[in-house]
Amino acid sequence: MSFTTIVIFIVVLGLLIFVHELGHFLVAKRAGVGVLKFSLGFGRRLFGFTKGETEYVVSAIPLGGYVKMVGEDPREVVIDDTGQAFDGTGQPLDLEKSFAHKSVRSRIAIVLAGPGANFLLAIVLFWGVFALVGRPVFPPVAGKPEADSVAAAAGIEPGDRIVAVRDSPVRTWGEIEGAIEASRGEAVRIRIERDGVSRDITVTPRRKIFTDFFGDEQQVWTIGVGPFISPTVGRLMEGFPAAEVGIRVGDRIVAVNGEPVDTWGELADRIHTRADQEVTLMVERAGERFSITLTPKASSQQGAMGQTVRVGLIGISPAEAYVYERLDPLTALLDATMRTATTSVKMVWVLVKIAEGAISPKTIGGPILMAQMTGEQVQQGFLNLIFFTALLSINLGVLNLLPIPILDGGHLCFFFIELLRGSPVSVKKRELAQRVGLALLLALMIFAFYNDIFRLLQSP
Repeated sequence: MSFTTIVIFIVVLGLLIFVHELGHFLVAKRAGVGVLKFSLGFGRRLFGFTKGETEYVVSAIPLGGYVKMVGEDPREVVIDDTGQAFDGTGQPLDLEKSFAHKSVRSRIAIVLAGPGANFLLAIVLFWGVFALVGRPVFPPVAGKPEADSVAAAAGIEPGDRIVAVRDSPVRTWGEIEGAIEASRGEAVRIRIERDGVSRDITVTPRRKIFTDFFGDEQQVWTIGVGPFISPTVGRLMEGFPAAEVGIRVGDRIVAVNGEPVDTWGELADRIHTRADQEVTLMVERAGERFSITLTPKASSQQGAMGQTVRVGLIGISPAEAYVYERLDPLTALLDATMRTATTSVKMVWVLVKIAEGAISPKTIGGPILMAQMTGEQVQQGFLNLIFFTALLSINLGVLNLLPIPILDGGHLCFFFIELLRGSPVSVKKRELAQRVGLALLLALMIFAFYNDIFRLLQSP
């Protein structure tokens, strides 16, 4: 892991933590709560400054942060016989600024503001990309049809451009899939272009039942073809055979051991099944073709159930297959909000499936995995890093809403109980719950670090 990757990861993580704590801070100030400290990180203070009543600091351990509010701990508030309040150090305390003495609705709003700020950051990042650059979509170009599929029987070939479905123009592959799904098995007329010539074909979608990542059965209507992804090299990874034998970005691999490949999926299938076996690639570069011999490196990859799968890798990834569809600001905002919401639901569903055992807990990662993934996104470009940052922000928001004492979700549980019963949960019960929550959180962090280290040891 390079120094640059580590620096970028710290910057990204710092941004997410700052936004989270800023949410708490701004809503607390708005509610009239005094804020004593705003800290990025935990542990020893590295540097900072004081403005007004608040000390702003950066601390040594960059794996979180906190906002310390006046009267946050009810045990620190003492009221004498005259009604004067004092804090834990004996200093006079204005109860109007005390978090514990604010209405339960105000306290709920302050706690919700942290995760809410993370969701808002994701929306802003998605919105900015969609409005300024565009939403990444696959163009309506067909890949290689599955054997014995409707598309294969209809004569669809890799590279065919689908320009209309049911006489309605289509601009993206997602629109094609939506129209096929909406048919519910009824015959559909499709117009395709090949070598500048248009023709209409009629296909009848078939229902396909499959098991998704979560182990649940899903069904879709399909004609058995996906978007086209060219077997063109978009990125090389150091330490793998492709870079060592001289393959370059932009090279197109047209055959493996003499068998032609038309799509990236075909190329990947033939490489993955030949771990530690010598293969010959036919490479096309600047209009010329030549052969290169290499041996895919065996790599152990982890499936959703924690199973180990042995595959061959040569260290390449495809050239960008999608295009950017620029949206107007309002449509971009709506799409960004919807994407943030659906991603949040999917993350919650992943946690549910891990609890049920449908997904292996070995898939849980910690800071090391996050740093590695950050490095991969940096190599793939700035936009990938922006999308990844948005996903991490959503992840942070979701995790903080888990009903674990010590996390925001745990505090919310206490406040909702107070709202329902009309009185707060006793300090003694809250202390006990927070000890349990801290133990759970530490155990989860240790487990995540263990998984990270295990992956490092298993990596080629």
